[in-house]
Amino acid sequence: MKASIHWVIAGGGSGGHVTPAIALAEQARERGDAVLLLGAKRGMETRLVPAAGFELLALAANPVYGTSLLSRVRAVPGMARACWLAWRALGSFGTDFVISVGGYASVPAVIAAVLRRIPIALVEPNAIPGRANRAAARRASQIFVNFERAKAAFESAGIDRVQRVGIPLRKSIVEGFGAGDADRATARTLEPPFRLFVTGGSQGARQINEAMIEAAPLLKAAPFEIEIVHQSGQADRDRTDAAYRDAGIKAVVVDFEPDMFARYRWADLVLCRAGAITIAELALAGMPALLVPYPFAADNHQAANARDFTEAGAGVIVDEQPLPGARVVAELTALFGAPQKLVEMSRNASMQARPDAASRILEDCARRLEP
Repeated sequence: MKASIHWVIAGGGSGGHVTPAIALAEQARERGDAVLLLGAKRGMETRLVPAAGFELLALAANPVYGTSLLSRVRAVPGMARACWLAWRALGSFGTDFVISVGGYASVPAVIAAVLRRIPIALVEPNAIPGRANRAAARRASQIFVNFERAKAAFESAGIDRVQRVGIPLRKSIVEGFGAGDADRATARTLEPPFRLFVTGGSQGARQINEAMIEAAPLLKAAPFEIEIVHQSGQADRDRTDAAYRDAGIKAVVVDFEPDMFARYRWADLVLCRAGAITIAELALAGMPALLVPYPFAADNHQAANARDFTEAGAGVIVDEQPLPGARVVAELTALFGAPQKLVEMSRNASMQARPDAASRILEDCARRLEP
């Protein structure tokens, strides 16, 4: 095996792509390898990658798929230049392997790798493969997926170089949650008051906030005691806090939750979105969930993510538009009325954990470089 491998990790735009990119970079650095990240100037990577201590080449790439014809035409010159800069960067860096984590920001590096005949691997975080990874699939030496649905999607297209290894998560996340907390299911006796953690992500989620505001007076009359921690985002914080207070519900409402580890450990159940990173965190924490897929996600991939998690017996989907507070209360009543069900869901969630995804991906790719 080559002593020191030069990895280029390409992609970004959203946190669901940037997080696995940084996780792979951390693993590469731990191996003693060299790593360069390629992303887009408009993506979250411009802030998160340098903060993590890695070099980022940010290219002026714009989305081509899912936009108007005029936008696609306007994007072509910029994409061509981005491909040229990526081609030059791959050569000067002495790249051995390119790993795409998806998103439009990955396209220039993948095209440049094909032109330079550098091996490519794809990492697909979501249950429905993204358009960039679908376009690159036949050029890839190996495809690594997080969900069984993604594996089936690639295989149905005649591509059999697919492994389900999970999604690479940053070392701090894996260590914070533990490597799949299989003992969590029996660590706490589930009894009233039950503990619900509500989160819509770092900015909150209006749909979830509105549902809980509507649910608050119904919860007071529900046949169970409840305590709530609700990460609402700044815009809805005061309204959400007032709804709980007026209903006499014991709740802590925060704009942003900096210690997700502590909140997951505290909770009996989470009400949340169904992004790939969220699902992976739930698995690591052994946390059952009521999943509210973001309805405007590309290709409705959050709904597919949620189906994989619920079919494993780890969650329940609540996806009505808009989401009625009464539906939330009904689901909570069913689960808190049968605590053993939550224990089983917790155990099933832990069985989905893949804390070693980053190391498995790099080890597999490194073996492909052996003479």
